[in-house]
Amino acid sequence: MARAARRVNSRSEKSRIQNYEDGNAVRQIYELPEEEYESRRSAKPRVSTQVRKNRVRARNISVGYVMFLAVICVATLFLCVNYLQMKATLTTQNETIASMESQLSKLKADNDAYYNQAMASVTLEDVKDAALNRLGMHYATESQIQYYDTTENSYVRQYQNVPNE
Repeated sequence: MARAARRVNSRSEKSRIQNYEDGNAVRQIYELPEEEYESRRSAKPRVSTQVRKNRVRARNISVGYVMFLAVICVATLFLCVNYLQMKATLTTQNETIASMESQLSKLKADNDAYYNQAMASVTLEDVKDAALNRLGMHYATESQIQYYDTTENSYVRQYQNVPNE
């Protein structure tokens, strides 16, 4: 191969020169012969048979494959729409639950306020006065009180009525 002694200016001439580089210094410079350069330039790149088969297969998509892809796309679309509807339903239910919980807490607060108001309006003196005067009740006498002795520290079960004496 002939060594290049002339200066390379154009882009096409640069592509014809093959350089062997080792690091940042060029060690060998040589030029391809003109006929070899032209033959390489005009020759189509070689394509393997497997690549050709793959290209032919990619160009010839069958009707069955297209139908399969269409069914998959429709199924995916259906699933997405169904998911969005379920998500909207869930959001609505969560909002309903939140509003009902706020109503419940408001009703509990109102109930507690009414209970406290009712408890504050009635005193023990009012209850005693109503029992003695309006209902005709009176305090128990000593003869009406019955005492029971238990041998253990437990509670008493009543299986029959207390006898009248």
